[in-house]
Amino acid sequence: MATHTPMILSISTKPQNGTATVPGLGLTPPVTPTSDDCNPSEACAGSSTSHAVADSSPPQFSDELEYQRDEKGRPISFGSGAWSVVYKAFASPRASNPTRPITPPGSPAPAGRLVAVKTPGRGDARHILHAEAVTLTRASSVPDSEHYIVPFHGYITDSASIVMPAIPLSLSTYIEDKALLARQNFSTRTMLDPVLGPAQWYDLAKKLITGLSWLHSNAQIVHGDIKPHNILLQPRTSLDNDMDPAEFPYEPLLADFSSSYSITASKKPTGTALSAVTPPFTAPELLRNLSSPDAIPTPASDVFSLAVTLLAAATGDLLIYSGFNGPQRLMRAKDGHLVIDFARSGNNGSRVPKNGTVENIIKPAIAKDPAERVVPSAWLKLAESVGA
Repeated sequence: MATHTPMILSISTKPQNGTATVPGLGLTPPVTPTSDDCNPSEACAGSSTSHAVADSSPPQFSDELEYQRDEKGRPISFGSGAWSVVYKAFASPRASNPTRPITPPGSPAPAGRLVAVKTPGRGDARHILHAEAVTLTRASSVPDSEHYIVPFHGYITDSASIVMPAIPLSLSTYIEDKALLARQNFSTRTMLDPVLGPAQWYDLAKKLITGLSWLHSNAQIVHGDIKPHNILLQPRTSLDNDMDPAEFPYEPLLADFSSSYSITASKKPTGTALSAVTPPFTAPELLRNLSSPDAIPTPASDVFSLAVTLLAAATGDLLIYSGFNGPQRLMRAKDGHLVIDFARSGNNGSRVPKNGTVENIIKPAIAKDPAERVVPSAWLKLAESVGA
């Protein structure tokens, strides 16, 4: 497995059998989804950043955790990232009787709730995860947070771990599955439609734009690394069984706040603020200044990242700039305001017809000048008018 040297690029969410340790298991701690190689089209860790977050202590997670293992006794992870590994565990209230027997290894699934435990994967990641826990504490206290961000169960100080509900399905996986189905069932009748289907793509766009508007205006937080891999899909509740088939069948939730910061903080991030970026989804003004301490994510760069995420959900192409090698994709990403034109030159370009719904919703969010990009509240009104 490749070692993770500090570089400024971003994260991929693929399972990894590394040597990271699980707290309390005598191994080495976990991280967030990590890539084996730092490819310019993927996510790689940058130098650690000094996050400007409110000075507060995140709530402590006090339940017992039973980490799940595979048949070889290795801890099972949901994925890994630039700073962390996310492990699968069951959480249950601590027994009042300290001699309570532990669930035997071969027994059925233990009682308790399934959770995801995000733990540092490198020595310099502890403060990154603590800052993320503080951000999640702040965001979770804002009304309606449960509709827009992954729920936060608490923080484990000893291992610098974040505990969240287990939501295994990401938007990136969902897009890949839909793209595969579209290829297998190709039809000229649907070749101009988003791979998700026009109605579901449009509903997803409105949901995600609404979520970004909430994050910026209500929670007052910049995410800093929006991409399909960092959007988790929460199954709709049983109360929604009679939902309109035109609706997107999941609740999309923003996840991985390791690059985020508070808009209202008196001090903005210092040092190398771009702790993790994924070039195809990163605003071009940031890609051109990766090594600058003044290059920090902004509300406008979040808007750009979400626009490209929606483009990927239309074309089914997570590489965005397919048909090119890594350095070539990076060069095109630096001209990200042309991303629609680049997408049209790809194999799935027909799914972004000129002056169609996808282009009309995305185009105002990818302006070259960040100051000219639409703000989320106006973007939502625009999306609603386009679909009216």
